[in-house]
Amino acid sequence: MTLLALVADMGGTNTRVALVDETGSILHRRSERTRADAGRDAVMKRLAEALEEVASTAEASSIAGVGLSVASPVDPATGEMYNPPNLHGEGWHLFSPKSYLQDRLGFPVSLANDATLGAMGEHAFGAGRGSDNMIYMTVSTGIGGGVIVDGRLYTGHKGFAGEIGHITIDRNGPTCNCGNVGCLEVMASGTAVARMAHERLSAGEASSLLETAEGNTSAVDARMVADAAKAGDSLAQSLMHEVATNLGVGIVSLMHVFDPELIVIGGGMSQNLDMLLPDIDREIQRHAMAHLRDRRPVVKSELGDDVSLLGAAALVFSDRGPVEQK
Repeated sequence: MTLLALVADMGGTNTRVALVDETGSILHRRSERTRADAGRDAVMKRLAEALEEVASTAEASSIAGVGLSVASPVDPATGEMYNPPNLHGEGWHLFSPKSYLQDRLGFPVSLANDATLGAMGEHAFGAGRGSDNMIYMTVSTGIGGGVIVDGRLYTGHKGFAGEIGHITIDRNGPTCNCGNVGCLEVMASGTAVARMAHERLSAGEASSLLETAEGNTSAVDARMVADAAKAGDSLAQSLMHEVATNLGVGIVSLMHVFDPELIVIGGGMSQNLDMLLPDIDREIQRHAMAHLRDRRPVVKSELGDDVSLLGAAALVFSDRGPVEQK
């Protein structure tokens, strides 16, 4: 009998639910608004109902368990979430969905941070297949990630490992949302691209971005900047160069600490990885230790938007035995 994982990726805006088999194929899925402003109990009730609906499309005996991806730091032992930034309202801090979902659904439940599960997804089913040591980076609104060491997810003491967006690359840099200064996230994320574009346009620099944004510099986002850079806009190209260089600085630090076979880049900014790679490679050549400079470990995610869903499936299967890889 083919085992299936019943999985969900619960974000602040949307919640996606799916059935995934041991090869990483998604057999059935649904998506709905999270509606976090309705409160914890209402959100959990809708999540359970969505999981029940998707579970009803398969034999209950084939479901190995439930995997849940959440946009929050998670204690791997208890499943408790720590101040999830996109789930507003009371009751979320130190709340664990495990017991609620187990009681409601009758299946064992595992959960972890979404970016952390991205590492598991790519390792089991994506660009990291066959590697023993790899890092997954999601570069989007923010920067997060997960680390695979000797074929296993590294979670750290309390599940907080993998916060690679908050390594400091400039001690005199801008303040990050985490409270630190000069974090990789505040220097190289999609949000950083938009901020830097706004600052330079407001200072009077010329760019086609002004026309695209109809004169509203605050409306410029990372996608607009990337598109303008591809079209030859000099300011946009300068911004992409700066962000890629900052990413390269962070990646060199990760290479020195973890010595990974691969660093898999996902998230919205990965769509422009071909534009970013020359500057990332340049930073590796400039600043990596000599015995690492002949490597080019950076590759693009193969799983795209499904990376956390498939990571949740890998988490379920890893709790029950080896995952059959494609």
